[in-house]
Amino acid sequence: MEVGGLRVASITDRIDGPSNWTIQRDVHALILYEAGGYHWLETWLGDMRTSLGDPLPGEMWLVPAGLVYRAAAKGGAVRYSEVEIPVPLLSIALDTRALAAHHDLALAALVRAVAAGDASAADPLIAILARTLDHMVGRAESLALTRRINDLMTFIQARLETPLTVEDMAAEAGMSVNSLIVHFARATGRTPAQYVLRQRLRRACWFLMNRPLSIAEIAFATGFSSHAHLCALFRSKIGMSPGEWRRRHWSAIVPVDEKE
Repeated sequence: MEVGGLRVASITDRIDGPSNWTIQRDVHALILYEAGGYHWLETWLGDMRTSLGDPLPGEMWLVPAGLVYRAAAKGGAVRYSEVEIPVPLLSIALDTRALAAHHDLALAALVRAVAAGDASAADPLIAILARTLDHMVGRAESLALTRRINDLMTFIQARLETPLTVEDMAAEAGMSVNSLIVHFARATGRTPAQYVLRQRLRRACWFLMNRPLSIAEIAFATGFSSHAHLCALFRSKIGMSPGEWRRRHWSAIVPVDEKE
């Protein structure tokens, strides 16, 4: 439907197994992941891997007009909202980092408002999105460096439950520590250590939503040193305890037989 000059759709779907898809449009597409059972989602924008891991309710992906977005998931039900934004309404600089697995409560609330038919939310949505993207303009990396970062992200994801130092990551990428920090931050907006922490927290959140494990079991399964360590980081980074996250999001699972 059309809402405030934007096209909006709320979609529930299910894929029966590993699946790959490509999006390329003449409008910008903002996708808000609301709920689902994906245990793995990997996304690419051109040659750059933009996210991988376990998607969480409230995370967003932006597909800029004219660019090729690729994704792969391991199967499950999903519910999401999609907002198509005409190019004249939102300018995106060429060297803007990809917005992927992005968490912004205010922006997500505006997407939901537009999806509910509130035309007054359209302009604030575009304004917040434009300001966010303005802070993500950087400098393009060479294809060789991009491939190193892509491979390192896979290396990190496979080792989230184990100790992982910046020296380990630099050795894997074939870079000095300082060079890795600079190039990784340029590509992702985070230092390697910040990225590892975020990926561990995302996996912990997914376990809390999807597995009947204790907080201590989840802490050790996601690379945290103890129950207390995970709880402290949850409160610092997410603003609530792991138990509260579980209570709030346990229902954010789409049954496998739910499909529009």
